[in-house]
Amino acid sequence: MRQQMFRLLSMMALALVIVYMAVSALYQLYSDPPGEYTISAAQLAEALERGDAPLAQNYPLDAVYFPDDLMARLRSGEIVGLDAGSEQLLFYRLTDNGVLQIGPFPQHRSESITHWRLLLIGAMLVVLMLLLWPMFRDLHELQKRAIRFSERPFRMPANTRPGSAIYSLTETFRRMANIVLDYCQMNQDLARTIAHEVRTPLAQIKFQLALMPPDPDNRLIASSVNSIEQLVDRYLNFARLEIQEKFIARKWINVEDFFGDLASTLESQCPNLKIGYYFPNGQACLEPDSLAIAIQNLVTNANKYADDRVELRFDIGEGRCVLTVEDNGPGLAGDALELTDAFTRSATDEQGYGLGLYIVKKVMMWHDGELRLDRSPKLGGTRATLSWPNYP
Repeated sequence: MRQQMFRLLSMMALALVIVYMAVSALYQLYSDPPGEYTISAAQLAEALERGDAPLAQNYPLDAVYFPDDLMARLRSGEIVGLDAGSEQLLFYRLTDNGVLQIGPFPQHRSESITHWRLLLIGAMLVVLMLLLWPMFRDLHELQKRAIRFSERPFRMPANTRPGSAIYSLTETFRRMANIVLDYCQMNQDLARTIAHEVRTPLAQIKFQLALMPPDPDNRLIASSVNSIEQLVDRYLNFARLEIQEKFIARKWINVEDFFGDLASTLESQCPNLKIGYYFPNGQACLEPDSLAIAIQNLVTNANKYADDRVELRFDIGEGRCVLTVEDNGPGLAGDALELTDAFTRSATDEQGYGLGLYIVKKVMMWHDGELRLDRSPKLGGTRATLSWPNYP
């Protein structure tokens, strides 16, 4: 890791030097005043050979206008060279009789060093980009693998070159991902083993009960066996959520069709409960299977405490979907937030397994949303609010 850090710092230092050189060259090109004009012996000889005009002419001082700074330089005894256009140079000197004009002389423009400097800086930028590109390429590949791993865990291969600048990072991520995968696989195998080992003797007990004559004791045993089977089913659902066997992807769903299918399921599960549905027409972005499970868990919990009514209200506004489930029961106590943890039950819940609200919270996490629990201002009981972004 130390070697990668020094390499990155060296690249950053080189980049800063290149930027500084580029800014200095551009500033010099567009901001610095032109330097002093001089002529060489070749330029003087060329002017003498031409001979079509005198090389020196004297003018009165008021015949030539000079800015104040140039006039100050002339009065100090300097010879001032000016560009006369058409690649000609004229030199002026202040004399006792006026101003002496010397020239014109041909101007041979020397090739600007600034352009060569800019060309060198451009080449250095290309070299720097070639040095940095492999690191960003490996980071992009690591990001893609992390996204695919979050969607469905898989065995992470070691396909990063040892010479890469992020080799230590990718190796650490690969080892961590494989450990997480082994843990998920162990959890899944454990859940399947428990389900098999528990259901087999339960099936034998149910078979024996079916052969026995009806009896109150037998009905009590049958009820206990059904409770154990429900607990096993809930644990399996909990295990699937923990290892995330199915990646949740939101999609556009017709709201009316979603609640139409959901209503028949809820009414069969809670026949003694009056359920009100309030939703707009149109489409919403959600994952229908997992959200239906979350709503079923909320309504099932409400059925334990509500007097006789539950209301489901769905709204779409400001880029978010908001679903509320509220009942007319006594409401939750002060431990409402703790009930969203796995295997946590309310003090008054003697039938639950502490997984219902945890599953709802998990579904909201998959939707990039949140779950809130408070008291219903309309019905007086518990209100559960689910909200998530209304886009894929």
